[in-house]
Formats: sequence, structure tokens, C-alpha cells
Amino acid sequence: MADSQLTIGFLRRGYSPTGGVEAYLKGLAEGLRGEGHRVVLLGTSEWPKAEWPGGEIIRCKGGSLSQYSAEVTRQKASPDNRFDLILSVEKVPGCDLYRTDEGLHAAWLEQRSRHIGLWARFFQKISSKHREKLRLERQLFTPEKTRRVISLSHKISGEISALYGYPEEQITLIRNGVPKRSATTSEERALARKELGIPTEEKVALFVGTGWERKGLRFSIRTVEGLNDPRMKLLVAGSGSQKRYASPSARFLGGVQKMTTVYDAADLILFPTIFDPFPLATLEAMSAGLPVITTAANGVSEIMTPGVHGEVISEPSDIAALDAALRKWFGIVSDPSRSGQTRLDCSALASEFTLERNLRETLAVIREVMEEKKL
Repeated sequence: MADSQLTIGFLRRGYSPTGGVEAYLKGLAEGLRGEGHRVVLLGTSEWPKAEWPGGEIIRCKGGSLSQYSAEVTRQKASPDNRFDLILSVEKVPGCDLYRTDEGLHAAWLEQRSRHIGLWARFFQKISSKHREKLRLERQLFTPEKTRRVISLSHKISGEISALYGYPEEQITLIRNGVPKRSATTSEERALARKELGIPTEEKVALFVGTGWERKGLRFSIRTVEGLNDPRMKLLVAGSGSQKRYASPSARFLGGVQKMTTVYDAADLILFPTIFDPFPLATLEAMSAGLPVITTAANGVSEIMTPGVHGEVISEPSDIAALDAALRKWFGIVSDPSRSGQTRLDCSALASEFTLERNLRETLAVIREVMEEKKL
């Protein structure tokens, strides 16, 4: 691919000011603009123009995924729009490059069905919303509809091939990346706790993200409640139904724009997710030096060494295993002779997965796709 300017269309339906996908797309778009390329968002009305690098947004109808998909097809065919490449994080067939930020909907439904009741499984099966997404997902994962796929974890790569027969050679593994930072110092921790009103002696487990059912917040709350320790608190950063998850052991911060202070104030992250390809929150937490207690369903677990960077639990509903891991790691982080090394180990691992590395690897795939389109 020549170094001439490309016009790259990004597909994203909806907008969350604290969303990890939005943060990733903005970072990638900024990096591509820095390389001299033009980035255009084919987004819905929710995305503020000022929040998209360069401010070029084509507004698409997005009442449903099918409506958004049809609108994207119409915009691509318009003579007013010319795109060299389409990069999507939405299940919209007909893109050059699809990035599996959400993972596979079919795999998520299978995982979810193991943690809900009989009636919920029945309604999940007949839901028109789920059927729509599965239909588009099947169309998406065909070589004729999607040239290349960027997967965030080995687990997701395997599911794409196993469930849909998509060619393995057209799947590239590219992990998420985060900005470089050092592990939190004791001074930074004290300042962050003062800002958030957290007592010095309080033990703080952190849970981050929206989509609380999928990310296993109820398991985090049950685990912390089970410790029956008045000095123990679960800090929840992200939007959701606080009334539904209300607990004397949990403190809800709502959507947080500046997460640095929250990471600095916490002791560890407790993230027993049911399904998550490679969440930025756990990588960001490790970059601050926080050990991570999570599940094998979290793609970040693939880069972790249990016992060094935290703990990996097989099932999110295994409260006994979560309890044991929480007790173990609170013992480690409260021990000055061990906590320093843990913070360095976690921060060092996260520093391997930078935004610069992600951009470099993504640009390599874009160049390959552009060469393929010339043939």
C-alpha cells in the first residue's frame, strides 16, 4: 500500500461517553489521522461531533441493527461518499475489516443461558432482537461479506472458526492497547482516596464497566458481602441499575470520565465476567499496578499468569473460588513486602500492550487488505 491518504469509514452504532469501544475507536482514529489518513464515522445521532477525531460524521438511522446496516449500505453506495476501506465494530455484513469488540453473539447467548432461569432462556430463544443479531452475524462471518477479521483473543478466534467456518487465515489476533503509565505510588493512592472520600484503612475491590449482567456484577457483590468485613467495599464504576444491585457492601460511582483516580484508589479489580473478549478496564487496572481477579471468559486472562498478576476463576458463579482469591490477594496487597512486586509485575505486563502497538498491528492489517483489494 502506498503512503497516500486513505479515507477510512468507521462503523459504530450508538455512543457511550465512558465506553471502552468508543475510547478504542477514538484512539485508533487519532493514530490514523496522525499517519495522514482521513477518518469518517458512520454513526448514529448519539455521537457528539466534538468527540470524533476530525469531526467528520455521517449520521445514519439506527433504531435497530438491521436499519443501521441498511443505512450504511445506502451511504456506501452514494456517489457523495468514497471509502477506501470500511472498518466495523458492528455486526454489519459487507465491511472490509471487522473487529470483534463484542465477541460472538451466539457464544454470549450460550454462556448467558448457563446463568439464567428456564423462562429467561425461553424468552432469549424467541427474542426478535437476538434473532436479528444472529442472522446478521451469520452473514458477517462469510469470506464474501467480510474480507478480514481482527480478533481480540484466541478464544474468540476459535469460536469464529468453529461456529461459522470462517477461514482461520483471514483472522488476525490484535489485543487491545492502553496508554503507558507507571504503577500507582503510595502518594498517588493517598491523594486518590482523599479525593473519593475513601478511608485509608478501607479495603477496596473495584468493578468497572457497563452491561452489569454480562460482566458479572452480581457475583462480585455476593463475594464481597460474603466476607462480612466492614472495612471491605466494592467500588462500582459504570452505568447500570443501581437499585437492582443495591448492597451495603457496594458504592456506585456511576459513569466515570476520569478513571485514573479510581484505579489509583483501589487495591485490586474483581471482575467475574460471564463473557468479555478483551476489556480495556482490566488492562487499564493492571497498568496502574492492580492485580486482577477474573474468569477464563475474559480474554485478558490469556495474557495473565495466575498467582503473579491475579487469579483466573473457571466459572463466574463459583463464589467459593472468588472468596478464596479475594482473601488471598487482599493479603498480598496489604503486605508491604509483597505488594510492591505485584504492582510492578502487573504494570509491566500491561505495558506490553500499548496503543502504539495496537495501531502498528492494525495498520499492518489495513495495508494487507488494501493490497488484496487491488488484486
